Amino acid sequence: MPINAEQFAMTLENMTKAWEGIPDEQRLPKDEEKSFFDDCKQTCEEMIERWHSGESSHPDRAALAAEYGNSPEGIRKLQEDLFTPDIKDDPFVQAADLKLRLIKYTAPPRE
Repeated sequence: MPINAEQFAMTLENMTKAWEGIPDEQRLPKDEEKSFFDDCKQTCEEMIERWHSGESSHPDRAALAAEYGNSPEGIRKLQEDLFTPDIKDDPFVQAADLKLRLIKYTAPPRE
């Protein structure tokens, strides 16, 4: 079964928690801030790799790994599923995406 909005919002929340563990000055520059949806291919690949390796703490990681192969086709399928209105336009997903941006992009501009 394809990823749903609740599962994806949890994934974004897990990413936020990981970024919270990094000192502000070591995070990405504020002026480079972007939404997950602006450029998600590499992050989708990392998500799938984590689901397959067991490194992910997501409670549905085994089901998500079964749904999305650790391959270019799996990455493409995940991207397509995440861009459906049921997920991309979900208010909890939008809130989690915003929170991720607020935490991830806090460093000063690069010199």
